[in-house]
Amino acid sequence: MLHTGNANCFKFDDTIMENNLITTENNSSWDAIKEAHGLSYDPEKLETYYDKWSSQYDNDVSSEEYSGPRYIAEYLTRILETKFQVGANREELKILDAGCGTGLVGVEVEKLGFGKIDGFDLSNNMVEVANNTGSYGSLTGGCNMNAKIEAYQDNQYEIIVCCGVFTLGHVHSTALEELIRITKPGGLIIISTRKSYYDGSDFQEASDRLQAAGKIKLIDHVMDGPYIAEEGAHYWAFVVA
Repeated sequence: MLHTGNANCFKFDDTIMENNLITTENNSSWDAIKEAHGLSYDPEKLETYYDKWSSQYDNDVSSEEYSGPRYIAEYLTRILETKFQVGANREELKILDAGCGTGLVGVEVEKLGFGKIDGFDLSNNMVEVANNTGSYGSLTGGCNMNAKIEAYQDNQYEIIVCCGVFTLGHVHSTALEELIRITKPGGLIIISTRKSYYDGSDFQEASDRLQAAGKIKLIDHVMDGPYIAEEGAHYWAFVVA
């Protein structure tokens, strides 16, 4: 079952880094998204790209009808209400937005009445933008989900939400194990997997293996749900053992 707890805060570096826009007249929002998919899971390339893209990111994904953040926030609410009977006291749940980017998910989650939201991202500049939303209690940059994230302790959060991260060229399926580590036993992990990522990766095999090992249990999923104009995503709700 879900348990409540006190938030631990991590220091956020307020240093503002120089931004160069990714999009130009010859490089559309669609091009910027596609270019991000070709970064080969390389953390240095991903960090550099998103640092430069941070000031234009929201406009670009909005132009491509990115609905994932709103959908996953509503999905989280539905799971809590139907599977855990959690309603009015949701503001006490401790949530981590894993790969928070500019804070689009945090804003949507806060709108639905959640009050204890932390976040992390690989890009410090994306975290700087997320900080400006006012939706987060604590934010941490420089977090690579393809490795152990030293800033976060084991069994720390009741809920982890991860939207737009399990996508082409970004994180391997093994990142799911790191999310499990950070989540409290009985806690909830909500993940989106872009359809093309799911089709071309071993995410299904990895999640099946973790379930067989007794580390997580799949309690709900949505196949080909709303995500972005180009294609949908699958959404997954796991309980941590």
